[in-house]
Amino acid sequence: MTKPVGFDQRILLHHLDFTANQSKRNSRSDMYAILDGYLREDITGAKSRKNVITMLMKIWYNTPDNLKDIRDEILNEFNDFSKEERIFTHWCMTIIAYPFFKEVVNEFGRLFQLQESVSSSAIGKRMKESYGDRRRVVVATSAVISSLRAWEIIIPTEYRSYKENVKIPIENPLLQGLLFETILHVSDSSYLYVNTVINHPSFFPFQIGLNLPELRERENHLTFYYQGVENLVVERDQ
Repeated sequence: MTKPVGFDQRILLHHLDFTANQSKRNSRSDMYAILDGYLREDITGAKSRKNVITMLMKIWYNTPDNLKDIRDEILNEFNDFSKEERIFTHWCMTIIAYPFFKEVVNEFGRLFQLQESVSSSAIGKRMKESYGDRRRVVVATSAVISSLRAWEIIIPTEYRSYKENVKIPIENPLLQGLLFETILHVSDSSYLYVNTVINHPSFFPFQIGLNLPELRERENHLTFYYQGVENLVVERDQ
């Protein structure tokens, strides 16, 4: 069976910021009209604008039920975050909404662990292997890479290749909670080793300085415990 792609338009950070800010105070039906008006300056084509609206709603509004609590916490604190912290929240929510996006950034992260630069052709080849050699996959791969460039996550080098930008430190325990919730959700796991999460290739742009005491104090769905002497485990309550 053909895997769905979905991510077929470049998404800009100010589109995501606006969507997050509007999501906490507007109904679903109102959001479509609000976003349509906001995007007209950047996206003149009605079809392209509609596609971007669908994506933005999927990222910030149509969140899986088990993640709505932490999404609402994030939205309540959103305006207090730095630009870099807001990028992190968009990253998590986009990974949750779009498995295709998650696979592209995971491939970037995996290759960056092995080499200093990654070519767009290497990413494109991997996505065709996973999703099929069809135009929709080519378009979506280009849309993800274009978005990562616009967010300044990756920097163009020679021969249509990219290098990593400076890693963004994430020390806020609320955002670290979002990280754990995100990886547990997309991995379809109830528990994982903490080192697996904080070193996950899908989160290559970020450096996680684990704040375990404050994570444990938060009222959330996560439990942390040691398995053996060294293996710290995070588990999501059922």
